[in-house]
Amino acid sequence: NMSTLKALKEYLVGAGGYLLNDDNNGKTVMLSGAWGSGKTHFWQNEIEEDLTKELKEKNKACVYVSLYGKDNIEVIKSEILQKAYSGVKKENTKQTKAISAFGMGTKILAGISIFGIKVDAQDISNETKNYYDEKKIEEATDFLSDGGLICFDDFERKSKKIDLNDLFGFISQLAIDMNCKIVIILNSDVFEGEEANVFKTVKEKTVNKFFYFEPTIEELFNSIYESNEKYKKLDVYRAKILKAIEETEELNARIYIQVLDNCLEWIENRNEGTGLKVLVLVTVNFILNNFVLDYLIPKRIEGGMSVPYHSIRYKIFKKYPTQIADSISRVNSTTMAEFREEISLRDYEKLIGNIERVLNGKTKEGQPIYTAAIQENYFNFLNNKKNEIKAIWKYGYELYCMDTIDEATYKVIANFVKSGILLKLTEEPSS
Repeated sequence: NMSTLKALKEYLVGAGGYLLNDDNNGKTVMLSGAWGSGKTHFWQNEIEEDLTKELKEKNKACVYVSLYGKDNIEVIKSEILQKAYSGVKKENTKQTKAISAFGMGTKILAGISIFGIKVDAQDISNETKNYYDEKKIEEATDFLSDGGLICFDDFERKSKKIDLNDLFGFISQLAIDMNCKIVIILNSDVFEGEEANVFKTVKEKTVNKFFYFEPTIEELFNSIYESNEKYKKLDVYRAKILKAIEETEELNARIYIQVLDNCLEWIENRNEGTGLKVLVLVTVNFILNNFVLDYLIPKRIEGGMSVPYHSIRYKIFKKYPTQIADSISRVNSTTMAEFREEISLRDYEKLIGNIERVLNGKTKEGQPIYTAAIQENYFNFLNNKKNEIKAIWKYGYELYCMDTIDEATYKVIANFVKSGILLKLTEEPSS
């Protein structure tokens, strides 16, 4: 059973793979998937290296361009040429990096014919002129044409100044004129309104091959874990870390990297794996929701009707109306085991439904318990807090994230995640 990532890699750059086959010159490939699912990581770590090596043997360039912040097509053109040239020639990679990082190069290239468009050269210093002389432009063009490859990434982060129609026009023209392969990486749901229509039309007209990138949590985790030697130190705990990530159900490459880095720092300074699961859960929650829960043990309380229930009341509830906080924190159960059981049966939607029922509650006589104004206030509050409530419910109840460790250890973890600084267990975090 081949994983989808391995199968995709094999298809693209395996023996006789799609991107290595000259029959596919002039074609445009689209790799799309959910935000954060690791498309760029996959391209840079699994595809680019093999591809660059193979193409270089044929004297062809493999160019990667991020559209992030690019605000005109000329800038993109100049970056493609510079990277094509220095990629094959291995000349002046520093300069190429600077161009790519700072978007330099537009003015410089204004005087030179790019893909057949010539503009007057003015204010171009000799040194610069020399770097971009016609011969280099020609060579760069050679490295791309008939078999080179250009990968465009970060579509959703391009500047609004670039018209989507123009951009796609330029890209499809490039594929045809240069007879090179084009790869477009983007999030599947990036365009809205008018741009969504443009995108749909363009996709039908210009994209020859479409791949949907949807790794499982385990595949994405493995691909990140294996792409960096330093994580080898975590081998003993690897399965434990993955299991904790799977519990969160988050599929996001950036989150996994941060989780693994935190785990690595923890192991290097603690030399043991106590608290790793908790560290993973606290890290993920903090990245997504920007808060850390305080340490609490579910307390058994005798209810008004002498029904015992377990309650967890996080500090974060201090700002909540009692009715809402009560509905979230009260679980009717007599033992810890029952508490867990009941939590596992409830979900966020049911929880919100329960809160809404409480707020719509009526007296025995059938009168609303709360006035219309108070109800409206509560419902507004509830709507504004839905994500926060979901996070509290998920990490504070369902995954009860401080579960396996004592309070002192939890405080160290919480402080580490919040401040980025890992203190010794004996040190008190200054408040």
